[in-house]
Formats: sequence, C-alpha cells, structure tokens
Amino acid sequence: MVAETTKKKLKKPRVFRDEVCEYIKELILSGELKPGDRIVETRCAKELGVSQAPVREAIRELELIGLVENIPFQGSYVKEHTIKDVKDSYKVRISLEILGMKYAIESITEEQLKELYDVMKDMETAAENLEFDLYIKYDTLFHQKIIEVSQNMLLLRLWNQCHVREWTHISTKKLSDRSLANLATRHEAIYDALAERNESKALQAVSSHFEELIVALEAKQN
Repeated sequence: MVAETTKKKLKKPRVFRDEVCEYIKELILSGELKPGDRIVETRCAKELGVSQAPVREAIRELELIGLVENIPFQGSYVKEHTIKDVKDSYKVRISLEILGMKYAIESITEEQLKELYDVMKDMETAAENLEFDLYIKYDTLFHQKIIEVSQNMLLLRLWNQCHVREWTHISTKKLSDRSLANLATRHEAIYDALAERNESKALQAVSSHFEELIVALEAKQN
C-alpha cells in the first residue's frame, strides 16, 4: 500500500499525472516492480486514491520514456531493458552533447564553469560514499548544465526527451561493470577540456566518454 505521506502529495488534481508517473517510475527503477510485471490501472488508482485517468496518462508517459510497454489486448508491463536500448540512448546523446559542447566552448562563463566543477565534485563525493541515487542526480546535472549553456531551447528539449536520468540509472545499476568512482572521475576529461576552451579536445572528450561505454556494453553483450 502507498504510504500516507505519498497519498497526501496526490491531493492536487493538476499534478496527478506527474506524481503518479514519478511514483510508478520509482517503483520500476528501485526494482520493486520488475521486468515483466503488469501495471494494473485499477489497482494503482485504488492504492493512490485517484481515478484511473491520471494513472492511464502516467502509463502512457512511461511508455514514451521506455520503462513500460503496452501489449495489445493484454495490458501494460514493465519493460525488460537490453544492452541495445542503452547503446541507442548513448549514440543519440553523443550527437546532442557534441553540439552542446560546441556552444559551451564559445560562451561558457567562469561562473558557469565553477558551477560545473562543483557538480562534478559532488558527483565524485557521492560515488565515493556509494550514494547511488545522489550520484545519478549529479551525473545527470553535470551533462545538463553543459547543454543549458547553449540557451538553445530546442537542443535542451531534445536532450530532456532522452530521459537521461532514467537511462543513466538503468545503465549504471543493471548493465555497467564499472565502479561509481570510476564512472564519476571519467567526467574530469570533459571538464578539463571545457575549462581550457579547447574545442577539439572537448569534442573528443565527449565522444570518448560515450564510445568507451558503448564498447564496454558490446563486450558484455558478446
């Protein structure tokens, strides 16, 4: 059953869908809902004390993210994520983040660099302390801040549509053999190149950041 504190959060009709979506998403990412588990609208609605409409909308949103799949005439199920899924996510992100880095090289300020450095250090501290959720938060924020420097709203929107936090969570927890500390320090090459305003070095750092992960996944796949 849903905790009373969670139910209280679901009092505002205008945020029903978002809160239901976050609730189901966390159940999936935490492993409480496992691949192949069916998500029953009526059961979720009853547990959360809401109508079926926001649950249905939340499930559609989770389908777009790639966490849930709908099987015609059977229902909605937690999706089993494959190495190919994660590789596809990384390949799209390479293109978007290379473009973001090009903008950042041209226009990042010292203040923005300091903010990025602080996020990187927070990420490394979270990794050292094995604070998984906090690590995922700062990993995602590090990349997001570089994209935000561009002030290109279309680029930022496309990047957000990659649902980076969710896919970083899945790849790090389920598919990566690297330690959190190793994953965290890999961001230093990106930061250093950006701080130097060295475009060729920065673009190579971004490409390598993802290509190394893709190669590791392919080795795991084989």
